Amino acid sequence: MKRITYYALTLAIFAFGQLTAQTASQDFDNAIASAGNIKNGVTVAKKAVGQLAKQLVILGNPDAQLFYDKMFAQVNIVQNNADDVDYFVSEAQNVTTIPFSSATVNAITTNLVSLNDELIGLTYEITEAINNNNTTVAVNLLPQVNAVLESQNTQSGNLIAELNALKQATKTYNVCIELVDSLGNPVIATDLFGYYAYVESTSTNIQTDTDGGSCFTGLTDGTYAFHAYNGYFSGASVETVTLSDALVNSNGVIVVKLVYWSE
Repeated sequence: MKRITYYALTLAIFAFGQLTAQTASQDFDNAIASAGNIKNGVTVAKKAVGQLAKQLVILGNPDAQLFYDKMFAQVNIVQNNADDVDYFVSEAQNVTTIPFSSATVNAITTNLVSLNDELIGLTYEITEAINNNNTTVAVNLLPQVNAVLESQNTQSGNLIAELNALKQATKTYNVCIELVDSLGNPVIATDLFGYYAYVESTSTNIQTDTDGGSCFTGLTDGTYAFHAYNGYFSGASVETVTLSDALVNSNGVIVVKLVYWSE
């Protein structure tokens, strides 16, 4: 019964902190997916440019309306997904416990949208040239369209890299202490006075989230030495851990085992 109670308390203690961390991470994942949509749109738009070039130079039957529709589809993809990236990053700022600047992200999304203006202008010029049977003008403008699309491809790649960097920089971990005996078997002990974590990078101590609790939520990247506050005739070993995704279990928690001893 004591063991069941221990695990129930463990889950309850880290639940609130985990919710915040997951939400920020999910916001970044959504932003990354939106940036990926822009890259995918570039691929489709480039195919449309190649198709029109073939129609103009080889087949002699250019479909101006199809080209127009494909380019404006890309314009809409960029606009909508750039807005989504800014929105999701703003949401991540609202929930993360680690402040970060969105200036680079916002600058890239602004640049992506400004490239839309160039794409729109070129699309109008090419469509007009085709409708006026001016094949030479239309063909000569296509490399400029490809250049704009390649810029959007590069910018969206830069955007994904920045979002991944921010996601990693704001990543937090939830850690719970489990007491075990010298053989690694779980131990329930009520004579200890709680736990704390020593942060090597700052030479400071962090307390558990509740008085006498056994869990820490929202720990940032780094190396921590986990200690127990010893009882009158009991105590536990010290475990130094460098937090990483590889240590997180299926419940979203890093479990640190301390060996319990009693006189």
